[in-house]
Amino acid sequence: KKILFLIGICAVVLLMPALSAVQATQKPSLLFPPLEDYDGTFVGGIGRLYKQGGEYQFDYYAYMTGVYALGAYKKLYGTIHNLEEEQIGTIRAYFGYKIIIGYLEDMNGHRAPMIGFLLWNDTNFAGRIMTTFGPVAHIIGEYTPNT
Repeated sequence: KKILFLIGICAVVLLMPALSAVQATQKPSLLFPPLEDYDGTFVGGIGRLYKQGGEYQFDYYAYMTGVYALGAYKKLYGTIHNLEEEQIGTIRAYFGYKIIIGYLEDMNGHRAPMIGFLLWNDTNFAGRIMTTFGPVAHIIGEYTPNT
């Protein structure tokens, strides 16, 4: 069962660049449509987590805010802002169990596939994401369900 899971993850990683290339000409994305009905909002940071003096520290590279929807799999859509609060891109992804798969897009429409893991509890989330550019980043934040 674990081998099939690993094969599935490898297939997704190999297919993601092809899917992103196809999507680059389509607005809005058919694979990741905008979320009109959503179950909550999230706010978080993208950066580097490290341990210093026995305590964890987080250096923020960018911030992200957005919405998420629940279902058979969870979906999220958000914007990414730099430290000067200027929007520098978007994030769109599906996640389930502990895997997050999607893409990041800059303001020029260039997309990069993304895969990683995401853990969450009642109000917080944390994980790591990998893309085809830049270092492997940590993501942390909190989410708020609609009431």
